[in-house]
Parts: sequence; structure tokens; C-alpha cells
Amino acid sequence: MNGIAKLILPLVGTLVLAGCAGMELQRAQEMSPQGSAFNTNLYEGYVDLAASEYAEADYRDSDTFAARAISAGSGQLVRPEQIDRRALPEDKVGELMAARRRLAMALSTGASERNPAEAARAQVMFDCWMQEQEENFQPEDIARCRGAMMAALDILEMKPVAMAAPAPKLAPVPGPYVVFFQTDSFELNEKSLAIIKDAAGNASSAKVMKAVLSGHTDTAGSDGYNKGLSRARVIAVGNALMEAGVSRKLVQKDYYGESKLRVATPDDTANQDNRRVEIKFDR
Repeated sequence: MNGIAKLILPLVGTLVLAGCAGMELQRAQEMSPQGSAFNTNLYEGYVDLAASEYAEADYRDSDTFAARAISAGSGQLVRPEQIDRRALPEDKVGELMAARRRLAMALSTGASERNPAEAARAQVMFDCWMQEQEENFQPEDIARCRGAMMAALDILEMKPVAMAAPAPKLAPVPGPYVVFFQTDSFELNEKSLAIIKDAAGNASSAKVMKAVLSGHTDTAGSDGYNKGLSRARVIAVGNALMEAGVSRKLVQKDYYGESKLRVATPDDTANQDNRRVEIKFDR
């Protein structure tokens, strides 16, 4: 064999190998991934790793990651790489084994369903860490893969925060209610007592914190007399309201005589609408 032939044959062999390299990556890139969200995320992560290794002329690892991408994209179960698949430095095996156990535990307890993107990222970055640790000469790449894997794993292991039960929806503040009186009277009739009982029941359901009672009269009679009469009416309604279940400490009593008419009238005019006690609740 002459000298030229000796130079050409190795070159031809190199070209043939280069032509074969990257075929797995091309197959992976051309497929349409199927299966779960977890499998789709695994597929995308492994394709990225395969492309990265191919760019560094590490065709063996590029093919390895591309093959895993194809399996994941086909809907197959792809587990994190086994520790014994790599020739790892002895002082790194223990840490990688512990990390793989954590990852396997997270995946076995539903992480791939709860958070498919982070679960896939944790697995892909674990395999990346394994590959970089086997080469063991690019500390920045080792730290990058390890850090990304640990960050994703921390997210997967976070316990869900218990959501506080929503506060029970309170009934709207009831009322206002109006109790009417006969002329020159503070006695409660059957209709008045029914209104007060209804007001007390609704106040209890609505968890009110205040019951404001305001007593009023019409303009028949003197101002001083009417002020006293409105006070007597408020006391009568307040007592009936407390007997119906409203706490005494919630009741506020105000009496205005004829100074706050519901219907404007001349002086010394009897009017049913003005002879009243108003019940207003508040929280």
C-alpha cells in the first residue's frame, strides 16, 4: 500500500463514522412525542441533552440520550439511569445513589402526575449529572446538572400547604324592622311581638354584633311627654327582643320623641307611621 492510500483510508473511516453519528438524535428530533405530560417533558429534556452532547462531539452520550428521548416520546416507561451504568468516581457514588433514591421515591408517590414538568426535569438532570460525573473533568457542568436536579427534587418533595377552610358565608344583615304603636301607648300587640321574634331569629343567623333601637312618636302631645313615651316604647321593644334571644350587650337604645318624623305633619297631629320603634342590626 502506497503512502497516499495509507493517508486516505483512515480519513475515509472517519468520514463514515461521522456520517453515522447523530442518527439517533435526528430520529428523536423528527418524532412526535406521545403519552403523558411527564413522558412529553422527558422527551424534550432528553432531546436537549442529546443535542448538547452532539455539539461537543460526544456522540456516544448523544445517542444514549436520544434513545431515551425516543423511548419516552413513544410513551414507554423510562426510569432514571442506574448507578452501575456509569463508571463513576468512587467518592461520588454514595451521593448519586442517595439522590437517585430520593428521585425514585418522589416518582413512586405521584410526582410525575402532580408536577410532570419538574418531575421530568429532575430525572433528566439526574442523568445529566451522572454523565458529567462519569467524565469528571468539567466541574461547572457537573454543578449545573446536580444543582438543577436538586432544585427540581426540592420542589417535588415540598408538602402541599393545607388550604384554610373558607369562612362560612354569613346571612345578610337583616332588617330594618319597624314596630308600630297605638296612640299614647307603648304596649306590644300580637303583630308587634311576631315582628320582634322574626327580627331576633334573623339576627342570630346573621351573627349580628349590634342592635340599635330608636323610639319615636307623632306630634300629638308635648315635646317632653313624647320624649318619655318614645323611651318607654324602646324599653318595651328591647325587653321583648332580649326575651326572644338577642343578647343584652348588643342592644343600643335611642329615643327621639317627635324630633325624627317618618312622615312630616303639623304639630298636634296623630299619625300611625310616626308612632314607632325602628330596629336596625349591624356587624
